[in-house]
Amino acid sequence: MDRDTLKRKDDYRRILSDFRIGKLDILVGTQMIAKGLHFPNVTLVGVLYADLSLHVPDFRAGERTFQLLTQVSGRAGRGDVEGEVFVQSFTPFHPAIQYARRHDFLGFYDQEIEFREQLKYPPAARVALLTLKGRNEDKVKFTAGYLRKEVEKRLSSWRDMIIAGPAPAPLLRAEGFYRHQIMLRTRAMSRLATVLTDIQTTVALPEDLTLTVDVDPADLV
Repeated sequence: MDRDTLKRKDDYRRILSDFRIGKLDILVGTQMIAKGLHFPNVTLVGVLYADLSLHVPDFRAGERTFQLLTQVSGRAGRGDVEGEVFVQSFTPFHPAIQYARRHDFLGFYDQEIEFREQLKYPPAARVALLTLKGRNEDKVKFTAGYLRKEVEKRLSSWRDMIIAGPAPAPLLRAEGFYRHQIMLRTRAMSRLATVLTDIQTTVALPEDLTLTVDVDPADLV
């Protein structure tokens, strides 16, 4: 059960209905079957490559992995029979996996918030992501370096500011465009927003390159 196999509108409902009444014994799927489903007859859940999301270059990788494992493990044992969960992992001792294994929400929060505060990631600060994209990778890379210098000029006196990059986006090429990013982390986002508006309107970029600014991005891909 995934987006590729659900061709018609009623496929989702039909598959879940067949699984609920016992026509299907095993349901294999992506993250869409991990949340919100209640099947009292499910006693076993298996998670393949459970730590795949840990290796995504995003500060929320641990949080998302913990959340997913906690949610999917909750699909087993919802009836009268106790459930079991098997997790396949290349890094089984990672805190996100171990805290999920123990259903230790507070323990995970304590170690995660310490990491966020030390490196000034949300919620300890806010993030603005500058993404430069174009068809020519060398031009994008060179211009991203120039953009970094322009950003530094305007923020040189700021103490509450961390500038990371430029660096290739986790998904370097998308829809034929190469992308490089600069990440800004600060507690003074309202003040930074004024600077970013000035950068967008005054910094001259090649016509075939575009700059987007995403404040509090949902992901860094």
